[in-house]
Amino acid sequence: MYKIIILLAILLTKTIAFAQNNNQTPNTAQEYDLLKAPISPASNLLGFAQSEIDKPTDVSEFMVSLQSASNSYTQLPSNYAIDIAPYWLLKSKNLGDITTSGLSSSSGKNVIPQSLVLSFAIKNVDSTSLNFNKDNTYAGFGFKFSIYRGEYDTDTKKSLAKIKNLQEVKLKAMNKNLDNSLEKLAEEIADLEKARKDVFNGIDFNDESEDNLKLIELLNKKAEKMNLEIEQKMEALLSTSEMNKEITTIDEEIKKEASKFQLTRTGFTWDIAGGISGEFYNKSFDQGKIYNAGIWTTMGYTTEKSGAFLGIVRYLYNPERIFALDNSINEFNSVATFDTGFRYILGESQAKLNASLEAIYRSYFTESEADNSWRLMFNIDYAILKNQKLTFSFGKNYDGTTTKDGNLVAALGIVFGFGNKR
Repeated sequence: MYKIIILLAILLTKTIAFAQNNNQTPNTAQEYDLLKAPISPASNLLGFAQSEIDKPTDVSEFMVSLQSASNSYTQLPSNYAIDIAPYWLLKSKNLGDITTSGLSSSSGKNVIPQSLVLSFAIKNVDSTSLNFNKDNTYAGFGFKFSIYRGEYDTDTKKSLAKIKNLQEVKLKAMNKNLDNSLEKLAEEIADLEKARKDVFNGIDFNDESEDNLKLIELLNKKAEKMNLEIEQKMEALLSTSEMNKEITTIDEEIKKEASKFQLTRTGFTWDIAGGISGEFYNKSFDQGKIYNAGIWTTMGYTTEKSGAFLGIVRYLYNPERIFALDNSINEFNSVATFDTGFRYILGESQAKLNASLEAIYRSYFTESEADNSWRLMFNIDYAILKNQKLTFSFGKNYDGTTTKDGNLVAALGIVFGFGNKR
């Protein structure tokens, strides 16, 4: 089972280059800033997600997360996550409704496939880790999709309205350009058209003699050459028209507006996520076992000025988890946990800098020697460039199963989003 999961991850990752090369976006497409929040259900399962409560958002085709959380950041990142959006990565000519109206809808049959994310993560730990074995490697697979993804905020709607108005002005200019070009065309190629009509004057098409047939063949070639000359004349008129300068100016305005355009959503949001992870002995994928598996849902409400308030309900199953009991031999036990929590994100809907506070309480469904635990985390993320986000988290993680004292965590990460042309 574990080999199949890893093989699937490798195969899907290798399809990225092929899919992007064979599904080229038209030249009119524009790259948008879609990286509004780190999304990685797999890293959530393995305990190194910057935040465990994410709000639904439009997704990048391909996302990469790198994180360092130990040795005072003197090591290279040891935790990695790759998230792909199949709907956009493997896009075809028939995508359903991807018009402005279709993408702005908060619910409907297209929302789930458009927001679906498949997630893969690898976690390596060092001797300071309390809840993971430093000799082993951990890998996870997860998924996430939205049922309600919210509506576009005011700035997004204003940008869309401006682009729509510019497109209408462009269409009128193109129609006017065509009318003017046709008038000039009628004047400038009238002689060519007349000459083409006169090519076959006096020719007897009923005469099937060899000389007459050869003459008709030569005249046909001459007429084809004249047709080509007329077409070239038409193209020249259309491309050199003064009206095209106006169209070019409008195109530049549209590109300028689209370059700063953000797909930002507000209102009620609801998503579903889940996955499974494995622990592989001695950092080899030949031997391993299930580390944990779970499913969770996140609901919330996002405003334009006051931020977002989100809540999570999550079920996790941890088979054969080791407990370090006082004055006793370590024991294996299967543990099922139930998490409830909230996250408040402070920041305007299109702000580059966001800060949040996240609190989650973990209780045990099954009998366990471990006490109920909790997680309190302060997060900051900053959009350093388009589709690149720097994140920092600091706080107290769950007590875990090998200690009752809890552990303090600080993590620095960077998230990249690729393939965001729409």
